[in-house]
Amino acid sequence: MWKRIFYLLPITLLLFLSCSQQQPTVNRDGVEISGKITYDRVPSAIIYGGIAKLDYDNIKKLPSKNIVIKAIGTDGKVITQTTTDKKGRYSLFVPENSIIKIRVYARMYKKDYWDVSVVDNTNHKAMYVIDGSFHNVGTKHNIRNLHASSGWGGEDYTSPRIAAPFAILDSIDQAMEKVRIADKNAKFPQLTVNWSVNNIASAGDANSGQIITSNYDGERGLWILGDANSDTDEYDDHIIIHEWGHYFEDQFSRADNIGGSHSPGEALDIRVAFGEGWGNAWSGIATDNPIYFDTSGYKQSSGWYMDLENGAQENAGWYSEGSVQRILYDLYDKTNEAHDKTSLGFTPMYKVLVGAERNTPAFTSIFSFIDALKRENSSESKNIDKTVAYENISKIKDAYGSNRRNSANSQVATPIYKSLRVGSSINSCTQNNYGVYNKLGNRGYIKVKIDSDGTYQFSAKANNYSSDPDIILYQTIYPHKDIGISSYEGRPDDTLVINLKKGNYLLDVFDASFNNSCSTISVNRANSNYKTKGENGAVMTKPVRRRGLPKRQYY
Repeated sequence: MWKRIFYLLPITLLLFLSCSQQQPTVNRDGVEISGKITYDRVPSAIIYGGIAKLDYDNIKKLPSKNIVIKAIGTDGKVITQTTTDKKGRYSLFVPENSIIKIRVYARMYKKDYWDVSVVDNTNHKAMYVIDGSFHNVGTKHNIRNLHASSGWGGEDYTSPRIAAPFAILDSIDQAMEKVRIADKNAKFPQLTVNWSVNNIASAGDANSGQIITSNYDGERGLWILGDANSDTDEYDDHIIIHEWGHYFEDQFSRADNIGGSHSPGEALDIRVAFGEGWGNAWSGIATDNPIYFDTSGYKQSSGWYMDLENGAQENAGWYSEGSVQRILYDLYDKTNEAHDKTSLGFTPMYKVLVGAERNTPAFTSIFSFIDALKRENSSESKNIDKTVAYENISKIKDAYGSNRRNSANSQVATPIYKSLRVGSSINSCTQNNYGVYNKLGNRGYIKVKIDSDGTYQFSAKANNYSSDPDIILYQTIYPHKDIGISSYEGRPDDTLVINLKKGNYLLDVFDASFNNSCSTISVNRANSNYKTKGENGAVMTKPVRRRGLPKRQYY
């Protein structure tokens, strides 16, 4: 058997012009070319003092799974194509004596099931590929093994970081595999990962690499840091999988998370606490490793880590992403402690996320998730309560978190939801003692029941002139989206007039100036002669500059 070993040439970029993809060609006529695609995985190491670093002394050679492979002719046309298997192996056939090169794409693809690609956002979204040299295949079996190296030269990156896009894809494949175990028929909407060595932790033009931090953009796009000797995330599998977890929420479940900065010890908006706690826990669930790490600094040697299972409690409660991540990981894993007697695995959690949590009439939170999980796993209800109680969260009896005992020393945090009837008004207060925008106390949640179809006016009137109250109206059926926001900017009173169908709705009330303030919120039937405008019949009281909702980024 004739055997030729392929030696990898530097990584190249290919401008990918279409998201469509044909099925891999099945053609066994001609000469077989087979081989294995591998990449360098740089593992993490935990060192004294709570520091995480990349361990370049123990680089592992791992297979690239489900990767698109093409045989390219001298005219640039694709002769045939296939994908690698779970061991990184591929096989394809080309005509005898043809001159071809093998091209490996930083893309995982299976028709109707998944399509994930890694592109350079700083180079016109060019997809990363590895190109080999042209060669004559002759008449006998060719073996062409390709390996993507890390580019590490001992003290710094001294050659192209070829392995990085394939490491990212492998982390995502690990997350997808965990979902596929829970649901063999799971289909993953197309996802684009934007990674570049130019991606830095700075705000600005994302297409120039200023992405703030690794994040999910809410539009089926991940943005991953790649700034060497500052902050790189391509080998930080927990970071990659955390951000993919936001994609999962968005595409499979529901992402009510309003985005913004956060940390495990903060008192957060309930939607943020759940969304970020889920992302952290999910990274441990997908990898079966509770040590969450983020490497950074010179030589990627001064990052941090946390223990998702046994980490110290800080400000524990229903508003804490730290509490959420510990609860979710404890409910999943097989390692039990005195407060944790439950080992559900992921499948029951998956069923809640894609079912009851997706359709809950409340905002998504630890309340809506645990309420549904207990109802669907009633034999484990008491053990679930015990795990939740350890995080200073009293027994959860409904999706709204009724009867909370722990208010996090906030005068406005409880009750978590208030109710507003047509023809009446209530008082809603906000506080900024934990920060602004997405922290506990920044927003009030109000349930509204509309008994008949018609036009309604929602009003907010602040108790002082320095406040700027806003109200956002949400429908409570999937996709649970916002359908209207009050009209005025910079005023102590505001209104929203909108045509509504009979049903239940939610208000998110906040002070756009983020003062400590109170407002009177009311809803009444309005003049039915308003002309409808926009989706769901939203109308404005008069021509004013519409206050837009901020673009959500999930960190």
